[in-house]
Amino acid sequence: MLLRCVILSVLCIAATSFVLPVVDNLADCAAPNGTDKVMHWWQCSSGPVQFLNATPYDSTGKQYEYPIHLSQPIVVKTQINNPTSTYVSPNLRNTVNIWKYGGWNGCTWSSIPTLGLLKDLDACANGVPCPVRPGNQELDVIIDFTKFDQIIALLKDNQPYQLEYILHDNQSGDTSCMMVQAWAFLK
Repeated sequence: MLLRCVILSVLCIAATSFVLPVVDNLADCAAPNGTDKVMHWWQCSSGPVQFLNATPYDSTGKQYEYPIHLSQPIVVKTQINNPTSTYVSPNLRNTVNIWKYGGWNGCTWSSIPTLGLLKDLDACANGVPCPVRPGNQELDVIIDFTKFDQIIALLKDNQPYQLEYILHDNQSGDTSCMMVQAWAFLK
């Protein structure tokens, strides 16, 4: 495990140095979709679970927080409509993809490699309160990058980021997806 962490850290540093040179000064770029003032989100799948709302809160889940802080857990209070299945561990899987704003092509979104660390995780053990039963409900999802120092090392403080949050249930085959664009701090 230690060897894997060392190898991933070296790969992340190499990716940051050679693969992802990004524009550090976003002065020439307007904040995408007003992310300097509010989190922007949309559903990126046809369901069956429909996301009706998403609001960022601090790690306690009690205080609205924006911009978000990626160096501590974030509670995203989502309002969902789940019309069909009950989702449970280990079948409910989660993948997160991340983009940074700015890069070689100017004011555009550039993918940040996560080296598979955020792919096909047990969603119920990684922030989704399970079981997720059918019905219209609030679902407080915890997004926690603090256990992934290799990914945090690739990010810069006080920048806009885009997250694709995918949930897939292996038993039913259902997939739901939400895209989030938010301004984020690391410190």
